[in-house]
Amino acid sequence: MIKSSSDNTSPRWKRSAVKGTLIGVRLQPSQLKALDAWIDKQDASLTRPEAIRAMMDTILHILSKDTGEKPARKAKIR
Repeated sequence: MIKSSSDNTSPRWKRSAVKGTLIGVRLQPSQLKALDAWIDKQDASLTRPEAIRAMMDTILHILSKDTGEKPARKAKIR
């Protein structure tokens, strides 16, 4: 039998040096198209997971500075 030339012992992708919790997310075709377009506009070449993490870090940073909407004042009863 001929031995296969492929080597299945090494991972295809480099894993993060820091372990985290894997969260699987399904994206619709329109979302993937928008994500890929955003990646193309970036200076650095990013993978989809790296791009999603970068977007999430950015929005969380913005939200951490947002004081939020102030509650509406109650109308005075006369």
